[in-house]
Amino acid sequence: MLMTPIIQTDPDKPLAITMGDPAGIGPEIIVKGWLESEIRGIRKIAIGDPDLFRNLAQKYSPELIVQEISSPDQAPWDPSILGVLPPDHSEPLEEVTPGTSQVMAGRWSYYCVKTGVDLAMARKVSGIVTAPLNKKVLHAAGFNYPGHTELIAHLTGSQKVGMMLVGGPLRVILVTTHIPFREIAQKITKERVLETIQLAARAMEMLSIPSPKIAVAALNPHAGEASLFGDEENRFIFPAVLEARAEGIDVDGPLPADTLYAKAAQGRFDVVVSQYHDQGLIPLKMLSFGQGINVTIGIPIIRTSVDHGTAYDIVGKGIAQTGSLIAAIRLAFQLVEKQAVSTG
Repeated sequence: MLMTPIIQTDPDKPLAITMGDPAGIGPEIIVKGWLESEIRGIRKIAIGDPDLFRNLAQKYSPELIVQEISSPDQAPWDPSILGVLPPDHSEPLEEVTPGTSQVMAGRWSYYCVKTGVDLAMARKVSGIVTAPLNKKVLHAAGFNYPGHTELIAHLTGSQKVGMMLVGGPLRVILVTTHIPFREIAQKITKERVLETIQLAARAMEMLSIPSPKIAVAALNPHAGEASLFGDEENRFIFPAVLEARAEGIDVDGPLPADTLYAKAAQGRFDVVVSQYHDQGLIPLKMLSFGQGINVTIGIPIIRTSVDHGTAYDIVGKGIAQTGSLIAAIRLAFQLVEKQAVSTG
């Protein structure tokens, strides 16, 4: 598979943090995490509503100065200043009510992501980190994407992309993502499994993991038990594994999922190719809840994200945790530095 090369990045350019749904916890965790020591030295900007960030800073981080900027070049070097770039848009963006589903929040979410992607494609920011959006309100606003991954793939013109989650001792990459459970088996094809294995190999290269070992999870119980419990393993998954091996990829599978993730957590595999969303995310979140990171593989820019949603139910209560966002910012910066070294 021909991989889309990552655009050469400049570590001196700031990271762009999109605020996500303005009615969710995204803006709150950005404000609360901005001064954390783990990311304090990383030059960064937020893309979103400056007034919203000012109000949240007064509430959660009074020592933080919020400054509206008009371009990434104006990103403050002083870590105590949060530079906020309003998104490019073609229509007025009005205020939203925290903690509720609103069409306007979907518009804000879309334009913030689009602005971040456009800036990254133009090499004006080194990469993007996305706070959570709400898929329902994104759709209500007329942007019919299953989530961030598909939206960013469209905006970057990328055809073959993967969603990899990193958390604790696990890394998982998904063959299928946000689809109904009843449709999963129909989407498991040799081509898609092979493509995901190739994307997993690409991800390990991005993370500078030498000689990675990749595992592929089975779809059915006991890997189909010689087709007694399903034949997707023999028809699609194993042929994809064989083809990947012929390409020089060190990959094993299909392996029964009920034991595979424990083995991966013990370090026997560097990444697991998971056949569907919950198969990969349940064990990962079990081991690293609140600290996971979503990384998009196969696009020409660096993009990481939190592993949680908008959490409307806790907006404004002051209990939203910043761990996943901080981890996502740290990883994005590390990927920028690795990519700069590899192309320097």
